[in-house]
Amino acid sequence: MVRIMYETLRQFLFNDILTSGDYGISVLDIALIIPIIVADFFILRILNRFTKKKGRQKKGYLRTVTRVIKWAMHFLAFLGTILVLGVRITNVFDFIFAVLNFKLFTLVDTHISLFTIIIMVVVIYASTKLSKLVRNYFHHSVFQRFNIEEGLKFSLSRFIGYLIIAIGIIIALQGFGIRLSALTVFAGVLGVGIGFGMQNITANIVSGIVILFERPVKVGDIVKLNNMIGEVTKINLRASIIRTIYNEHLIVPNTEFINHIVENMSYGDLKLRICIKVGVAYGTDVDLARDTLLEAARATETVMNDPPPVVLFRQFGDSSLDFELFVWIDNPQIKFNVESDLHFMIVKLFDQHGIEIPFPQRDVYIKEIPG
Repeated sequence: MVRIMYETLRQFLFNDILTSGDYGISVLDIALIIPIIVADFFILRILNRFTKKKGRQKKGYLRTVTRVIKWAMHFLAFLGTILVLGVRITNVFDFIFAVLNFKLFTLVDTHISLFTIIIMVVVIYASTKLSKLVRNYFHHSVFQRFNIEEGLKFSLSRFIGYLIIAIGIIIALQGFGIRLSALTVFAGVLGVGIGFGMQNITANIVSGIVILFERPVKVGDIVKLNNMIGEVTKINLRASIIRTIYNEHLIVPNTEFINHIVENMSYGDLKLRICIKVGVAYGTDVDLARDTLLEAARATETVMNDPPPVVLFRQFGDSSLDFELFVWIDNPQIKFNVESDLHFMIVKLFDQHGIEIPFPQRDVYIKEIPG
């Protein structure tokens, strides 16, 4: 009886429920594969919980290690599955090797396969990661020791990053026997094909290179472009990012800085002159108006004493005597705050001295009333 049950169970477990060629999948195979998949799932889940519980998932290196462990677990699960199915690992590797080395196309005298493309992508990806690490190291460590200004540090670190990426691409090409001379024909044909459709992108990239080296604007500069005022926070190859006073981030093509007039409030000297226009009523003592405006400037803490404030009597307006108050500040970023402070102070002092700020008026004279 026991023997009969054993034979029945054995036939059930080793019975092929799926077949493909010489290979078959039995109930026992499925029973062994399921624990492998479940173990892979639970190990990865425990790993994710550990990283979240420790609050370390924000660190880049830990994310990378976690990702590598996940791929390693998937690979081990894959190997366990094919071993259970009785597939020889050498056969699997031979198949993968044949697929990877299958010739996709020929570039001049060089055969390009899937393996070539994958390795080139890996090398270029590694170059970008190395570029970021080296760029950050130079920006925050090396350049910091020499007290280099922020804009120049940004330009130099960007150049170093692009140089590392270019070297990585050259190494990838040369390592697989792709001669740079072989790319000239391909690049020429490709350039003619996309030249017309990518004129703007090419112009923006060239403009980005010009900005990084000529540095008409730098990271941290306060600029006025197309009636928009903001701080340059990042300069990329194609476009730059400007943060406005409203904390809006504008993505501006680099050609805008090259082809248009840009007011750089931070270029050279950070000092900025502000003009406050104000009118007083006819009949007002102009000397008192001038002294009151100067008093308002001196009472505003953010206004510089050197150069001193200046008041000019500009013109006789239609309904007012028009004055202009010129003051200097040491930081363009506080321009609007200083203007607001001056407006408040001028109104306050004018009220104290009895100076009237008029508004436009029109007198209508009627010669006769129609009967």
